[in-house]
Amino acid sequence: MFSGRSCRVAVNFRSWSPTQAEWTFAAQCVQGEEKERISKFMFKKDAKSAMVGRLLLRYAVSKILGIPCRALQFGRTEKGKPYLVSPIDKTTMRSDLSFNVSHQGDYVVLAAERGNNVGVDVMKVEWPRNTPVSSFFKTMHRQYTDQEWSEVKCYSNERDQLKVFFRLWCLKESVVKALGIGIGFEVSRLNFNFHCRDISEGQVVTDTTVDIDEDPAPEWSFEESFLDGHCIAVAVNHASKDCSHLSGDGDSCNLANQFQVMDIQEVLAGCEVLIGSVPDKDFWETFHIKEEEPKPS
Repeated sequence: MFSGRSCRVAVNFRSWSPTQAEWTFAAQCVQGEEKERISKFMFKKDAKSAMVGRLLLRYAVSKILGIPCRALQFGRTEKGKPYLVSPIDKTTMRSDLSFNVSHQGDYVVLAAERGNNVGVDVMKVEWPRNTPVSSFFKTMHRQYTDQEWSEVKCYSNERDQLKVFFRLWCLKESVVKALGIGIGFEVSRLNFNFHCRDISEGQVVTDTTVDIDEDPAPEWSFEESFLDGHCIAVAVNHASKDCSHLSGDGDSCNLANQFQVMDIQEVLAGCEVLIGSVPDKDFWETFHIKEEEPKPS
């Protein structure tokens, strides 16, 4: 799972009902500014997703680099993308490891890659809102190209339309996150070309391509998965500028890049209390009294 040049991991955070001991321990395993950010969420589900994301990141990077969790120090760019502050190569003053975390629906997902910039996004295919799907599509019209809307509308069933819509959104967000440039990037500049129309559970589609500003961008490759009702997209920006050799036939399953589902207990068991961190009872009390999620309107 954590060998070679890449890893892909997912954790179902919604199934976790942390005990006081687990939540207190988890808080001791993340940096102070991360803990403070987590404490500000209004609902448990959001606090849990953020906490699992930080724990999974520390756990995975520790395993990939073969160093203790407590030795890792992370920072964030101005646009909010996490990066490794320490340890780094003293010659280049940087790490060759790129990583990205996303959380939505029921899952936190992580993608890490050596030597290439990576971005990941996950979206649950569901529509709990009161707004009709057709009205929502109208508000999002400018974010997609005509070709992409044709892919969405080729299905008559709204569920299938939403699956394609979220698939495309994950792809767009994965590129933006790999670039690390935040919301300033106009995703309508991206046009994705499907060679495989549908993605099945347990399959990894690798032959989707992208045009940027109407020009082919062969330096990008994509891995698309469907996990328990969630679309997942990983974007990898290759230094070689040509990743055509990585594209599959759309029907094959790349076992090396399948997302491995981990239990939160396994992640917790692999984390370590940071030096100087002490148990914080108030952190648990603040979390414990929160509602799990907003009440339906």
